[in-house]
Order: sequence, then C-alpha cells, then structure tokens
Amino acid sequence: MSAVQAGGGKGSGQKPGSPAGGRPAAGAKPSPGSRGANGVGKTPGRRPAPGTKTSSGGGARGGAGGGGGGKGPKGPGGYRPGQPPARFSASTLAFVAVAVVVVVVVVFVVIKVTGGSSPSTAKNGTQAPKDVIASQTVVNDVTSVPASVAESVGLPSTSTVAPLTVKTGQPPLTIAGKPGAIFIGGEFCPLCAAERWAIVMAFGKFGTFTNLKETTSSPWDSDPATATFSFLGTQYESPYISFSTSEHESNDTTGLGTRTTLEPLTSQESKLWAKYDNPEGFPFLDIGNKYFVLNPSYNPAVLSGLDQQDIASKLKNPKDPVTQDIVGTSNYITAAICAVTGQKPSSVCSAPVVAKAAHALNGS
Repeated sequence: MSAVQAGGGKGSGQKPGSPAGGRPAAGAKPSPGSRGANGVGKTPGRRPAPGTKTSSGGGARGGAGGGGGGKGPKGPGGYRPGQPPARFSASTLAFVAVAVVVVVVVVFVVIKVTGGSSPSTAKNGTQAPKDVIASQTVVNDVTSVPASVAESVGLPSTSTVAPLTVKTGQPPLTIAGKPGAIFIGGEFCPLCAAERWAIVMAFGKFGTFTNLKETTSSPWDSDPATATFSFLGTQYESPYISFSTSEHESNDTTGLGTRTTLEPLTSQESKLWAKYDNPEGFPFLDIGNKYFVLNPSYNPAVLSGLDQQDIASKLKNPKDPVTQDIVGTSNYITAAICAVTGQKPSSVCSAPVVAKAAHALNGS
C-alpha cells in the first residue's frame, strides 16, 4: 500500500507493511517491497507521500539516445532558379486571408470540443493517463456479480487476499446522520487501483455511484498503468451508509513523482487518516472507525495487461484469479459494511459468505 508520510515527498518509495503475498501475473517478477504473508511472494509496501523521492517502482525509462540534427543533402549541382513567381492578385490574397481565418476558427472549435489539450507526454513518449466517464456496462458488471460467484469465491487464502484490519473500542463514524465510511487514495497509486475494484463492488450492493470515472495508475510506477476507477467528482447515494471519497493526489504527468495534490482533505478525513493510519498511506479505507484497509488486500500484478472491460468480463468466473482476488476482497468489505449498518439490507447481509467473512474478521 502506498503510504504517504507527513512532510515526505513525491516518490514511489515503499515502506514495509504487512500485505498479502498476492498472485503475480504470468511471467512477471514480483515488484520490490515487503514480503507477503508467510514469506510468499512480494508486493509493494506502503508508498510515501508528497515530498519523498524514494523510488521503488522504478522511474520512467529514458528515450533512445538523441539523434543529432545533421544537415540534409545538398541540391544538384548547376541548379538555376527559374523565373520569379507571378504576384498574387488582390482577389487571390483576399481568398487566402478568408481561408486562414476559417482554419483558425475550426482549430479553436476542435480544441474546445475535445477538452482543450491532449494528455501530457514524457520524453520517452509515454502518455499520462486521463479520466473518462466509466462504461455503464463495466460498472454494471462489477456491481451486479451474481451471489453464486461470491459464495463460490468465499474467502481466499490469506496469502493472496488479506482481511481488513479491525480496531475495537473506537467511537462510531457517522456522516450526515448515517454510519460512515471514507476512502483516501491517489490516482497514481497501483495499490489504490487494485483496491477500487473491490470497493466499487462492495459499496455497489448498498447504494449507487454516479459520475464514476475510468483511468489507470501511473505508467511510471510499479505495476504500471493498472486499470481502475477514479472517485474524482463521483457521488454515492445509499439509504444505509454515507461514503466520502478523496482522490488526494493526482496521477503522474510526465514521469515518476510528477503528481500533485488533487482533492484537499476535509478536516474529518485528515484527522481520521492521521489517527488510524500513522504514517498515513494509500489506499486508506475506514468503515465505521472499526474496519480498515491499511495494507494491500491483494497484489495488483494480477491485473497486469488488462483493461477495464477485460477485468469486468472475468468477474462471472469464480475460478479466475482476478475474480478470486477482487470478489474475495469485496466479501470482507461487504461484511464490514453490514456490521456498521445493523445488517441492512438483509438481502445483502444475510448471505452465507457475509456471515463467514464477519466471523473471520471478528472471531465470533
């Protein structure tokens, strides 16, 4: 999990945490970081925050050596210039002037329609990710995974999917008069990228997301360009729970560590993050001040090379490693939400796998 250390700087440095070992992509070497549970595999540790330039995911690769601008070939010997060109008539000049004005107007309109600019590009040609409105088909596939799939996946081994952290004796978190949950992440962060799939899946059982975005994590970080959602500008409505999200840091723009602050934290978010996750790290999920995501739930490498549609299309197959990691994580988050909503709605919270996950989390 990416941890942001107060007063630190931008980087992709890793701090040892206690993540699950994870399931690396086929043929991929595990990314540097702390050892997974039981010493199996390696996943990224927590990532330090704005200010620290400890790099773990590896910076952007430089482009090929610069090609010098040599002189072009000389023209053939003995070349003689022809007759001077005829002068343009007044009518021709007027026509050219009108044409130039038309072209300028067309270019201006195209820029306005397409949003003003293209993505930033690094020297090696890699483009920075952009947020786009999420495909409704993808959102539906993620938020309507059949109950039979959730039951079949159940609770995968803790060497691949880590349960949430439980803290007892804390004051309940309420937001707008309902049980509350908060998420703090960064668009650059590959661990956040993986976690959002399970978050959208679990919270989608209790309410509705609108204006959800699609993007990828930083193409210059570890687990580069992991397909994900973004909560930037997203609204969530539920009769059971209030869910506050902050994409606190942007994506990288032209290389590793080129991110900036994107969404400032509210006073409540800042205090809870500092209290329950010290030093602060990405991603951070607090459900009711009792259940927390403080370390990677699963290894983002399982999503390597897949886009949003690829991932969503796998979620009906309980034997697929992608489904096992995302749905397994979602089962724990769902049980945590049910615990703070008083087991409402019963259509969700009465599922056997929810009771199983609650027992695993609470030990009773």
